[in-house]
Amino acid sequence: MEEQNTNVQNLPSVPKGVGALIFGILSLVLCWYFMIPWVGLVLNIVALVFAIIAMGNGKKAIAEFAANPGKYKQGSLGLAKVGKILGLVGLIINIIFLILAILWSFIFAAAVSNYPY
Repeated sequence: MEEQNTNVQNLPSVPKGVGALIFGILSLVLCWYFMIPWVGLVLNIVALVFAIIAMGNGKKAIAEFAANPGKYKQGSLGLAKVGKILGLVGLIINIIFLILAILWSFIFAAAVSNYPY
């Protein structure tokens, strides 16, 4: 009889699962720099894009795992789900911080323009 290779360690991770996690983490890290005038605004927009990418990659990875569950590692599904959740949380926080970054940048610009040099 032939021995079947059922070693789970040899299974690959689901595509885009790790990417979703990385982009989700980056979206949460970059959003906290909203207090830096103008630079914080740019970083917040980048973080917003990363959150959207994390949600998209997570959704695609979960769908790919659901289509072929025996083909990928079970742990990679968890990475994809966490990445999608972090993307959603990052999206909500980034929208709030984007509004604050815009307000902060204009308040800072108004304060600097009225400062006598």
